[in-house]
Amino acid sequence: MQKTILVTFAFILCSTTYSQSIKDLDFLIGSWNIEETILPGTDRAYQEIGTRTCEYYLNGQFIRCESETTIQKTGRKRYYSYIINYDKKEGCFRATNFAHDFPLHGQFKWFLDQENERIIAITPKNVIEDRFFRATISYANRDKLVWDGWASVFEKDKDWIQIFNDVATRVK
Repeated sequence: MQKTILVTFAFILCSTTYSQSIKDLDFLIGSWNIEETILPGTDRAYQEIGTRTCEYYLNGQFIRCESETTIQKTGRKRYYSYIINYDKKEGCFRATNFAHDFPLHGQFKWFLDQENERIIAITPKNVIEDRFFRATISYANRDKLVWDGWASVFEKDKDWIQIFNDVATRVK
């Protein structure tokens, strides 16, 4: 009997310890200044500078991050957002990206790597239909989040090209 109770308690403790929720992404909440480099390290590189606001949404079950940037080469404004929730069935976060200037939206799986203080993001296909996407979001410094993203044309392609580097600095 005691052994059964001990095993049950250990199972509950492990389940609680490893259970995640949208609150685990609390470090995203706030106002941010962002500097994003698109196609870094290439002759086509350009920067977008702007702001991002992340807040709880729909009774605290989601996080909504809305960004407004200006493309430095052209002065053109861009608006995009992420809606993030926790998918208990899949055991990961789901992030959906919308942009005012692009007809398709991206759907990503985010895996929280608490030991290395980062999020690992993947998607089976990028918003550009023939590409695959992966990213990391480092939150080791909770006042300066670094988002890096790579794309590849084919699933088995070994040549991943960095497509963006986004540095978000918390507004005090």
